Amino acid sequence: MKVFISADMEGITGIADPSDVVKGEADYPAGREAMVADVNAAVEGALSGGAEAVLVNDSHSSMTNLPHKSLHESARLIRGGTKPWSMMQGLSEDHDVAFFVGYHAKAGTPEAVLNHTYYGQVLLSLRVNGTEVGELGWNAGLAASIGVPVGLVTGDDATEAEALDRLEDVETAVVKDAVDRFTANCLPPERARARIRDGAERAVRRASDFAQPTPDEPVTIEADWAATNQAASAAGIPSVERVAGRTTRIEADSYVAAFEASVAMLHGGGAGRNEFYG
Repeated sequence: MKVFISADMEGITGIADPSDVVKGEADYPAGREAMVADVNAAVEGALSGGAEAVLVNDSHSSMTNLPHKSLHESARLIRGGTKPWSMMQGLSEDHDVAFFVGYHAKAGTPEAVLNHTYYGQVLLSLRVNGTEVGELGWNAGLAASIGVPVGLVTGDDATEAEALDRLEDVETAVVKDAVDRFTANCLPPERARARIRDGAERAVRRASDFAQPTPDEPVTIEADWAATNQAASAAGIPSVERVAGRTTRIEADSYVAAFEASVAMLHGGGAGRNEFYG
């Protein structure tokens, strides 16, 4: 039994404000400790459920947030930001189930804590085959396409709603209730992590039973950018087509190929951001 964990930060226990998740800000060290605790709770639950191997991919921002020495001794860690599969680096067909720990709702979700899709100030919308998705749906499509179910999603209550809508059959652990984009009503840490451990254990025990939708192929992924310069930069990537002033698109026969191309498209668009005009 092998478990893959994609660990983001905005949906971690106790986190509500940008200062909690941005390196160099006053509250980032505490946010980092909270991230470690949530991830370790998921690892503990997975092991209790029968997992024999757990691989954690640091999936937030620079992807260098989880200190290796602080991670559970039974888990391996992928750390660093140059990843062809980005938040899903390390996932393979050999994994029996995937966990999304510390995830957040997609851009534009009313009141959802720190809601955004990949880039907080640059990307307005991401669509797969015409349906708007957040990081959760985008990444889950990759997992489904290679036969790995998403067994657990942790985050705020808005993220839970998105997970249930997108995946239909998944364990969730709500660690806080959304009040506004920068405000959360947070559970006590031990209660939150107990929910994560319990959800992880159930997810491993149910790994072969999840019934989740798989993406249709061929695949089209479109990005709506905040500004034209970002779309122009994204369109500089081979296989990316600019279909409107602020919209770029990739098309591929398989979800894996489309996902890999969309990672490049997103990085290309993000690199086109201007310091003063966005």
